Amino acid sequence: MRLLLPALLVLPFTLCAADPLGDRPLVQVAILLDDSGSMQGLLRQARSQVWEIVGQLSAMRRDGRQPRVQVALYHYGDVRALDRPLVGLTDDLDEVSRQLFAVNGGGGEERCGQVILNSTAQLSWSQRREDLKLILIAGNEPFTQGPVEWRTALQAATGRGLSVTTIHCGPDRDGREGSWADAAELGGGRYLCIEQDRALPAITAPQDPDLRRLNGELNATYLPYGGDGESSLRNQSEQDGNALASDPTAYAKRSSVKAGSSYSNGRWDLVDALRDDPKRLESLKDEELPPALRGLARPQQLAQIAHAAGRRKAIQDEIVRLTVERDRYVAAEEARLTEGGETYGGAARKAIAGIATAAGWTAPAER
Repeated sequence: MRLLLPALLVLPFTLCAADPLGDRPLVQVAILLDDSGSMQGLLRQARSQVWEIVGQLSAMRRDGRQPRVQVALYHYGDVRALDRPLVGLTDDLDEVSRQLFAVNGGGGEERCGQVILNSTAQLSWSQRREDLKLILIAGNEPFTQGPVEWRTALQAATGRGLSVTTIHCGPDRDGREGSWADAAELGGGRYLCIEQDRALPAITAPQDPDLRRLNGELNATYLPYGGDGESSLRNQSEQDGNALASDPTAYAKRSSVKAGSSYSNGRWDLVDALRDDPKRLESLKDEELPPALRGLARPQQLAQIAHAAGRRKAIQDEIVRLTVERDRYVAAEEARLTEGGETYGGAARKAIAGIATAAGWTAPAER
């Protein structure tokens, strides 16, 4: 049920952005996944662990400041998928999740050089040297395949200030013989190997029921506006369902991301929109507003938005508290249950932490 906010008159209210989005440091990550027929395990791991990666990115700091986070997504097992990204660099994390879950796999021509060159040229990378710009490419075939010379592609990437981390799905020896290690060295990133078919334990925790309840209450504070508002609200709920279907930890990590500032939906939610631009409401027509706000005087509209903002902050704080407790519980369980090699999420987080620290960022410690 949607939260019906009371149309009460309260003190004048302004949502101000203390740290304007354009002035914050920026972390940009392009995720390049081999989705050929043999890579279904990689896709499963990426879907279940993407929110852990985003959570890590959000927790990093540059000179004590929290960054904006933008993610792009390519799949490259089928040459027909190389022309453009599934998602360009965006802070619309729900859309990244939607596209990731829609990837079905197929094809069998893994052109690493071409997808790196395309992502370098096609995406709107920051030109600021202090921003962190990463490409994470994962696959299992030799890195040398395809018409684009892989060294040329890597030189183009590093020439724009990007670092390229390679994640080989298979034994270390195969990765090195297939030039994955050489590519990471030339790309200024990290070389890692993972077991893409490794089954991860689905660990439930005592905090999970409360996190599911709070996530539902959090969704009810969103006030969709404009032509895409309602569809974006539905997508938010659908991506909650996708995360929950992956495993309990994916859902918990997604909830944690939604409780932070990197999860920003000002393009369709009035609370975030007015936080970013206090005058945004003045530019909207009455029919573009949520039904509950239409026909109300401006002070009443602001009062309802303020009510939703206050309620959201309280829920987010409780989600953060419960997530810390859950992380402690899960860490103990994983130490007891987990065996085997590295996973996609673990490899990505390890690479990001190393590169970020070397570039002057403060990265959260891996548990």
